[in-house]
Amino acid sequence: MTSQPAAEKISSPDDALDDDTRGSLGGVVATGLKWKVITMAISEGTRFGVVLVLARLLTPRDYGVAAMAMVFAGLITLFTDVGLGAALVQRRTITEQDRSTVFWMSMAIAAVIVAFTVAVAGEVARFFGQPQVRSLVIVLSLSFPLAALSQTQTALLNRKLAYRSLEIRQIVGVLVGAATALVVAISGGGAWAIVANSLASTAAATALLWRFSTWRPSLTFSFESLRTMGGFGLKLTGTRLLNYANLNADNTLVGRFLGATSLGIYGISYNIMFTPLSRINLPIYGVVAPALARLQHDPERLKAAWLRSKRLTATLLNPAFFAILVVAPDLVRVVLPAKWLPAVPVIRLLCLAGLGHSLIALNSTILQARGHAGTVLRISIFTSIITLGAFASGLPWGILGVAGFFAAAKWLLVLPDTWITTRRAQVPLGSALWASGAMLPFGLAAAAAGYGLQQLLLHAGAPAVVRLLAAGAAVFVVYAGLIYAFVPSFVREVRGVLNRRRAGA
Repeated sequence: MTSQPAAEKISSPDDALDDDTRGSLGGVVATGLKWKVITMAISEGTRFGVVLVLARLLTPRDYGVAAMAMVFAGLITLFTDVGLGAALVQRRTITEQDRSTVFWMSMAIAAVIVAFTVAVAGEVARFFGQPQVRSLVIVLSLSFPLAALSQTQTALLNRKLAYRSLEIRQIVGVLVGAATALVVAISGGGAWAIVANSLASTAAATALLWRFSTWRPSLTFSFESLRTMGGFGLKLTGTRLLNYANLNADNTLVGRFLGATSLGIYGISYNIMFTPLSRINLPIYGVVAPALARLQHDPERLKAAWLRSKRLTATLLNPAFFAILVVAPDLVRVVLPAKWLPAVPVIRLLCLAGLGHSLIALNSTILQARGHAGTVLRISIFTSIITLGAFASGLPWGILGVAGFFAAAKWLLVLPDTWITTRRAQVPLGSALWASGAMLPFGLAAAAAGYGLQQLLLHAGAPAVVRLLAAGAAVFVVYAGLIYAFVPSFVREVRGVLNRRRAGA
């Protein structure tokens, strides 16, 4: 490769919208959400079936040992592009030098990370006191070059808002990973089934990503491109590291101090709670973040779009968390073996944490769209200090203490996180709080209705599966009815987006 000076920043075909996302930005976002819903339906149906099988074939200890390896591997994966992929999405225009520089830098970093991971795998195993973790970590290191191979291609497809291609590869990855996990589990592979799921899914998704993207790297590398994108990317990497710590420090502490079995129970509880976030918040984030980047030079439209996105996210998350909070005992009894019953109170506490998080979901998107990566990093530092302190403080009370302190920390952070975000983005604090919190009373009322029906069925001797379905449905039906009756403006807004989608189809 040769080092070349930075060229003039001109647009390229990779910046253009693909055929299925042309039209107004509202129509483009609606298209993205449509594909996210399709992915969610297929992925969640697949994952739910896999969880049912694996919960019967694996023990809590198997889950715990795999989680120990996955925590370390997930942390290291964050370094594969040091935020350069996000920098490609955020920039208004890019050159071939920018694209190729990001690709080759990501691959070089991945090679270093693989060597580092293999070298420290034994120390990771000794930290957790589980020798099997060493071999799991070494095998998982194969995911790092796969992740690096996908970074630039994913960024370019995100720039085009090519949601169809991105979601199809996600669906295929989930299906391939699920099939691989089941084969390994049925063969008696234990914790290896979870590792195999991750590797196979990543490999399949990466292969398909290269099929969908027409761009291929050239033998060029620009230190000027690296310099100009590196500042933004490094700040985002710092933010991602802190966010990862917020999401996984509890697993690390539980695994280290409470053992593999406790981590297995905590882990499956977290996965159940995290389902609304992964299936609702993250998909919306994936659609909204690149869309907002296109509005960075139109502040008023950017602010309005961000507030609408926060309102939509909170409106969808509320009934999901409240429903799980109500039906948790019957959910565990119906879909999991009896060995997982200790997870019930942990699930409920984590759902309270999820509700708190729904109030600050998407806060970082408006800052990232405007290029304020430094502010995002400072917020992450502050929230990490509070969250990590909460995890450590809860340890003396076991996994219930960790979950409870985590929930308290999430609610404690709502006001300062939103205040810092709105102050930098020049959005009224009240508008942001109202956008995310206005639907909470309806969620509480719906949860009360679902709980009341659940107790009536319990006293009537109804089986757990009937209570699960009836109470869960009651939460969603009552919530939807209240929204329809008292917030008609939201209903009209959703209909308007759907109509724009049909008009642009």
